[in-house]
Amino acid sequence: MRLIAIAAAGFLLATANLASASPLNGISPELNYTPIERVQMQPKKEETITQKVKRTWRNWTTPSHSFCVRCPIPVPLTAKTCTAKGKTVDEARNVCIQQNPLCYVQAGKC
Repeated sequence: MRLIAIAAAGFLLATANLASASPLNGISPELNYTPIERVQMQPKKEETITQKVKRTWRNWTTPSHSFCVRCPIPVPLTAKTCTAKGKTVDEARNVCIQQNPLCYVQAGKC
C-alpha cells in the first residue's frame, strides 16, 4: 500500500514538471527567447620585446611589503606572513586584506 502511494506521488510530481514546460499551458520559455549575437573573438596580439622589457622592469622594481596576518576563525589564533607587491604600503596591505578576509593585518613579519 505504501509503495503504491509513493509511486503515485512520484508519478504526479514527474507529470507536474512536464506540464509546466508544456506548450499547452501558455507559458513557454521559447516565447521570451531573444537570440544572442555571437561575438567574434579576435586573436590575442603577441607582446613586443619593448613591452616584455617594460613588464619585467616593472616587476623587478615594484617593492614588495610583508605583513603579519592573524586569523582567529579556523583555529584560536593562527598567524602567517603575507607578502604583496604594490606602489604604496596601503595598496599592498589591501591585497593582503582581500586574500585573507576576516583576519587582522599588521605591519611587519610574524
